Amino acid sequence: MKEYRKEILTTDDIAYMMDPSVLKLDTTLEDVEAMVELCKKYGCGSCFCWPCYYPQLVELLKGTNTKFGTSLAFPSGQEATSTKVAMAEYFMTMDPAENDMVMNVGWLKSGRYDLVLQDIQAVREATKGTSLKVIIEAMLLTDDEIRKACELVIEGGADYVKTGTGFSQAPSTVHHVKVIKDEVGDRIKIKVAGGVRNLDTLLKMYKMGACRFGIGCGSAERILKEAEDRGGKFDLKDVVIEESEL
Repeated sequence: MKEYRKEILTTDDIAYMMDPSVLKLDTTLEDVEAMVELCKKYGCGSCFCWPCYYPQLVELLKGTNTKFGTSLAFPSGQEATSTKVAMAEYFMTMDPAENDMVMNVGWLKSGRYDLVLQDIQAVREATKGTSLKVIIEAMLLTDDEIRKACELVIEGGADYVKTGTGFSQAPSTVHHVKVIKDEVGDRIKIKVAGGVRNLDTLLKMYKMGACRFGIGCGSAERILKEAEDRGGKFDLKDVVIEESEL
């Protein structure tokens, strides 16, 4: 995805930065169809669902400006690397623009950095020509582990560090975004997912350096409606981040 840094965001900008998803355990095809309608209405950047619905999602997105994204090794990340590669190769037959893979957080936390790196590199090789995001599940990590995860994601050749899957009980926070941004600078882009349920949180995270937001479809709709109701234009100078949030 082409990302932009702006001092004033409109509702259209916010919609473009959003990647709505329907990834609950009881997701239906009707949920996928409703998500696509939301994306059409607002012009969301890309969207995600479970792999069983990918053929239908690809068809539904034809003629829209919203890109097809895949959730790879989602949500655990603890599949064998060969399994992740096989998934990636299958997903690539449907021409995705985005591939969001989950890091093997267990390997990271046990210091098996060589396996983490090989895992990312193998998926990167299988997804050439697409945007690759690596989900590090920051809410399960210490700040030092977040920093190490970021370095492995960069070394692995990915395009984004992504904070979470949304399946952990704790949310992504402004603090997580700050730790990541302080570590990576401009070397890689940042996507936030997991716990972004209101406009103010999104604006604070954008101000801290995030540029994409994976948000459940219901929350995405509420945030976009809130943006419209609040006038549809937001100056980052007016976005206040409390010291306690950092």
